[in-house]
Amino acid sequence: MRTEAGFGLVAVLALTVSSACDYGQPLEVNPDLVSIEVLLVAGESEARMLAIHPHRADAVPDVSAHLVGPGWEAAFSETLELRACTGARVDSARCLRAALPEPVRAGGDYGLRGTAPLGSFTGETRVPDTPLLLTDALRLYWPEEGERQPVPLRYRVGSDVGALLVDVRDIFETREDGTEVELPTADLRLVPRAVDPAATADTVQMLVRERPLRFSLILLGVGWGWTNLKHLESPALRPWPSFGLEGEGVCGYFDGVTPSRRARVFVR
Repeated sequence: MRTEAGFGLVAVLALTVSSACDYGQPLEVNPDLVSIEVLLVAGESEARMLAIHPHRADAVPDVSAHLVGPGWEAAFSETLELRACTGARVDSARCLRAALPEPVRAGGDYGLRGTAPLGSFTGETRVPDTPLLLTDALRLYWPEEGERQPVPLRYRVGSDVGALLVDVRDIFETREDGTEVELPTADLRLVPRAVDPAATADTVQMLVRERPLRFSLILLGVGWGWTNLKHLESPALRPWPSFGLEGEGVCGYFDGVTPSRRARVFVR
C-alpha cells in the first residue's frame, strides 16, 4: 500500500547526482555511466529507483535491480512516470517501482543488487529509527511587525540520522466568513528547511500570512548516504564518504528516510 505522503516524499528528496558521478575516475566520460538514487521510506510498501544517464541525453538507462529485505527480495520491475521519482525534467532518466511484501521498517537493514550497462552494483543501508518529535501542539500568533513567525521544535534523534528535515501537511486557512480552505503545501514556506539533528531543539521561521492557519508538522530523519552526497563539496574529496552504493559503472546513493509523528500547529 502506498500513501500520498510517501509518494511525494521520494520526489521531494531526490537529487540530481552529477557531483557523485565526477569522482575523477575514467568512467566519468563514459556515456553509459548510470547514476542510481534509491530512498526507502519507512512505513511504505513500495520502493522507487531513479536511474539517470548523467553524460548522455539520447537514451534512458537499461537497469535491472532487486531490493533485498529481511527474508525476501522484490524486483524493480514497473516503470512509472518520471514525476513519481523527481520533480525535475530529465530526458535520460527512468523511474522504477518495486512492490514490497511488507512496509519498510524503521531501523531495518536492506540490500540492493542489480546490473547496469557497464556492470553490476550493490548497496547496503539501514533505515533511520523514527525521530522523536517532543512538540505536541503549538498555538502561535502572527507578529505585529516583521515578516516571519518563529516555530520552536523539540526532538530527539539517533546517530543514524544524518539530516533532519521539516515538512508540513494538511494546511487549512480560515477565510473571513469562517470557512476553511485547504492549501497546497507549497503555499506555506518554512525556513530553513533543515534543523540540527545533533541538537535537542531548534527553530524554523514561517512566512507570515494574513489569515488564521492550522496544519500538521513532521520531521524527516534521513540517513547518512543521502546526507553525505547532499553535502559533498568537492569531487576531489579523499576519502570519499559512503553513499550506500557501489559497483561498476554506477554512482549515486541508497538510503532511507523515516517520518516522525505529527504535531498540530494553530496560527492566529
